Amino acid sequence: MTQLVRGNPELRVAMTGLGSKTCLVPTMGALHQGHAALIKAGKELVGKDGCVVVSDFVNPKQFGISEDFEKYPRNLENDLKVAHSAGAHILWAPSVTDVYPGQWPLDIVKDSRFEILEGKSRPGHFVAVVEVVTRLFDIVHPTFAVFGEKDFQQLIFIKEMAEKRNPPVGILAVPTQRDSDEVALSSRNIYLSSDQRNVAKLIPDSLKQAVLLANRGKSKEEIIDYVKTCIKKSDLIELDYVEILSNDLKEIKLNEIGRILIAAKLGETRLIDNMPIMLRQKS
Repeated sequence: MTQLVRGNPELRVAMTGLGSKTCLVPTMGALHQGHAALIKAGKELVGKDGCVVVSDFVNPKQFGISEDFEKYPRNLENDLKVAHSAGAHILWAPSVTDVYPGQWPLDIVKDSRFEILEGKSRPGHFVAVVEVVTRLFDIVHPTFAVFGEKDFQQLIFIKEMAEKRNPPVGILAVPTQRDSDEVALSSRNIYLSSDQRNVAKLIPDSLKQAVLLANRGKSKEEIIDYVKTCIKKSDLIELDYVEILSNDLKEIKLNEIGRILIAAKLGETRLIDNMPIMLRQKS
């Protein structure tokens, strides 16, 4: 049975005696089967002599002024059901003051990569992400933490931060979980109308075709132009960016496995996705 706890002292009591290894699955709630996959991966990682803690915290610092903090989906009862079915030991739902007590300071070293892709459209977002995950690590002291590859840019920054900790936190990346139509699972998908949902399929469809074009030796520019053309097939979707980068979010080289990353808006809903890709030299 998954135990629901709220405050930090309650969390420490709940974790007592649950094993020598702890895996943290940080979430903002609104749990779905993508989160369930993260929890199951974490449970497998720690084994029988371990504890899986799912944090359920909508971090206000991650949301810009015009973003959806107030209407972001929250359903703790459903979150507990998903966490339980996936095998989590604890669902931890802290308050803002639990995570950020008083004038809690943290000096995040900024990186130029914070300002590209999602960071360009959402200034300050990744400083807030690294800050809150650092804070969650400080409270839980996990052996491991699990993140999904859907938020790939976030994943890279968290990996780099976790490696520098003493002791380091092992980060497990879980492949993007997709619905039957290949749209990446996201808590924000519930905002989509039926028409928008049908159009959302253009995102994974264009990425899959992009990977095939790369395998045929098409250039980075040709592939990006193709994806842009695909997205323009519908007036309901507005492309923010599509880019091909290395796995550390730098310039990609030929015959190097990297990522094609995309963000687009359908109405007020912002969707992101990515897939592995390798640019090859034309034969």
